[in-house]
Amino acid sequence: MLIMIANVIVTFAQTVFSVEEISETEYFKAEKDCSHYNVFSSDSIIDNEIVNLVLKESRAKFERLESVLLPNIIGIEKVEDIVFDKQDLLYYPELKLYGFSIPTSPFDNSIWWFDSESGKYICQAAYPTVINTAGVYVSQVGHDCDWPLELNFFHRDGTAFYNFLSYKTIKYSGEPIYVQIEDTDPKPIFWYDNNTLFLATYDYEKQKSVYLKIKIQ
Repeated sequence: MLIMIANVIVTFAQTVFSVEEISETEYFKAEKDCSHYNVFSSDSIIDNEIVNLVLKESRAKFERLESVLLPNIIGIEKVEDIVFDKQDLLYYPELKLYGFSIPTSPFDNSIWWFDSESGKYICQAAYPTVINTAGVYVSQVGHDCDWPLELNFFHRDGTAFYNFLSYKTIKYSGEPIYVQIEDTDPKPIFWYDNNTLFLATYDYEKQKSVYLKIKIQ
């Protein structure tokens, strides 16, 4: 059943976008096979010159931040309070990317992207929630309470990432996307191919959990 996009902000350029409410059965069937379409950050990062370069550049970028911005970073009063360690990096070997998470706020996180082969800085973008094998990722914007579903879609284009699509609606909640506790639990959000996103959410109007399939062409 295709649903009407009410109370929604959708921005796109030559993009066909659809949101469909699906059954729990269809959602869980897709979830079983989704590993072929998603890439995940590596659990192992080897110390090397590139990693050291990325961490060094991340520290330098923090040192260049205006001092008035530092009080807005939770628990940070000075750059020395930040531990620049490889454990703080995201690493996607398939996409040749390192990402350093900027600890600005748990509700407005962002990331610096670096090329994993050269260590060269690419750009700053929103923190990735889930990434597909084509390098397209979605970021859910966080809020203090009553989260609307607010997705931003990014894609790497050469030496930069660009936000090519945004979707926001007060009908659904964005908070369930973060509720997976155990690795064995069903994924709250995943790609099923390079243009179809599945997510579990809460419908504020119906006051119940629902499942969505979002297609981008």
